[in-house]
Amino acid sequence: MIDNISFIHKEWMWPVIAGAVILWSLFIWKELRVTGSKYVFLKVIVALIAVASLALMLLQPVKAVPRTKGVGIILTEAYKQQQVDSLQVLYKDVEIIKYDGDGFNLSQLEAISTAYILGNGIATYDIWQLQPIATTYLAGERLSGITKLAYNKSATVGDSLSIRGIYTSPIKGNHLVLEDAGGNALDSVMVSGGDAFDFELQATTSVSGRYVYKLIEKDSLGSIITEDPLPLIIKEKEGLRVLIINGFPTFETKYLKNYLADEGHEVLVRSQLTKERYKFENFNRKQGTIYGFTSANLSAFDVVIMDASSYSGLSSGSRRALKNQVSREGLGVFIQPDVAVVDNGKQFGFRLKRNNKKEASLSAWPKVKVATLLYSFDAGALVQPIISEKENMWAAYAQQGAGRWGSTTLTDTYQLVLDGNERAYNYLWTSILSAVSQKKLPAVHWEFQEELGVKDAPFRFKLRTEIPAPKILNNAQAAIPLRQDVSLQDQWEGMVYPSRKGWNELRLAQDSTAVASYYIPLETDWKTLKVSTQIAHNKRTFTAAQKNTDTYMVLKPVERLWLFIIFVLAMGYLWVAPRLEGV
Repeated sequence: MIDNISFIHKEWMWPVIAGAVILWSLFIWKELRVTGSKYVFLKVIVALIAVASLALMLLQPVKAVPRTKGVGIILTEAYKQQQVDSLQVLYKDVEIIKYDGDGFNLSQLEAISTAYILGNGIATYDIWQLQPIATTYLAGERLSGITKLAYNKSATVGDSLSIRGIYTSPIKGNHLVLEDAGGNALDSVMVSGGDAFDFELQATTSVSGRYVYKLIEKDSLGSIITEDPLPLIIKEKEGLRVLIINGFPTFETKYLKNYLADEGHEVLVRSQLTKERYKFENFNRKQGTIYGFTSANLSAFDVVIMDASSYSGLSSGSRRALKNQVSREGLGVFIQPDVAVVDNGKQFGFRLKRNNKKEASLSAWPKVKVATLLYSFDAGALVQPIISEKENMWAAYAQQGAGRWGSTTLTDTYQLVLDGNERAYNYLWTSILSAVSQKKLPAVHWEFQEELGVKDAPFRFKLRTEIPAPKILNNAQAAIPLRQDVSLQDQWEGMVYPSRKGWNELRLAQDSTAVASYYIPLETDWKTLKVSTQIAHNKRTFTAAQKNTDTYMVLKPVERLWLFIIFVLAMGYLWVAPRLEGV
């Protein structure tokens, strides 16, 4: 019972107690000086009651009492007033809570067990505060602007950059323009009408560095409506050392070797003319030949491209050397597609399934069609997609030790060049060879959250490293706490609060070269995209709520009138008692 009582003016506790003790002591001293006084003990007790009543009136006691939790309506930006009116009719005495993106007043949340969120929703970093509450989300006004956006934030010099997205409730006749960091227009598209407009803008990266491209929306007169940043990190191209082994010359190999040579890669091509005769071609490298495989001559290459028949024709020693180089040294092997791959894919670590599709579309080039073998790859534990479309995996690799075996069911890709789709051809083979080729593992592999970051708000990241106890530093060289994954000992995750807008950095204290950059936009950047992401997250998180009759404790002040009555009665007795005693 006493545990449920507290005081409003706790800070006055010791001064009031000290004053009460002094006052009570003076009364006792006065009573003891009165000779012949009767009932001294009773008077002392009554005086204590009077002094205690006075002290409690000053401290103002409160008592924790249970109260049934109610229903709350959380109003966020762009809520519908009709929804508020309907809920107020359905529920009486609802709690109205206004959310401005800066958290909640916990005392308001403690009073409700069921909540309805109206409008654009709650920021991701504030959702945890609503976890104990049964919550339903009701979307607000329809958005207008770019609500979906996808592009690779990291690219290599010469890569094809594709910016794809969805413009909801578009304004017909407006233009979307892609500009580089220097303000040069790289591509543009006119917006059509309708409920939503799918757009794609393309460019080719040219110079390495850290840049901020822009996606600009202009009206029909050329006036800028919105201007949003596209942060991009462009890396120098790393040349590959490629060995191509073919049982006989093919058009596919002809165009592939020309593409690789034009890109500056070192290429050695061996084509079999007759049983004992071979043709060798060298590009961007010294003249050389290769017959049987050994660990020594295979170590000079990052990736081996060969057809299935050439692999089947290898001697046992060459095959053993190739497999060892893959599993131990990280060599990549790409098997060119044919019927043999379909029948014997298991020996390379993957299986294929028939889908009877004669053509496939590339995700970055949806209008471009490529012929297929009527098969696609079957997903597996060690099989990772390279090129995929919905449920179809058109190119994939299987991890084997440190290296990878890859292949594709796309055929006659050289037809893309003949049809004038060279950029799609370059994208296809850059993606495949980058995924399959031998990798130099970085000290740290970084992953950042998908949604746009906000200044001074939580920003999540993950990293993988073989360093046993990594120490990550932020912009101010302060250490960031990390949490290690329970099952993956080399994976860690952390959270940082970006202190500035624009480019921010994280770095590994044990290796000064292991630096990762991420970009924090302005509050006015990508407003519609941020809201769209927030709404989608709210819809996934907050499902239909159930009524809950939980109770919570509230502090109710003790009525001071009763304390005053007790004080008056006690003082009245002390005033009357001496007169009744005839003192």
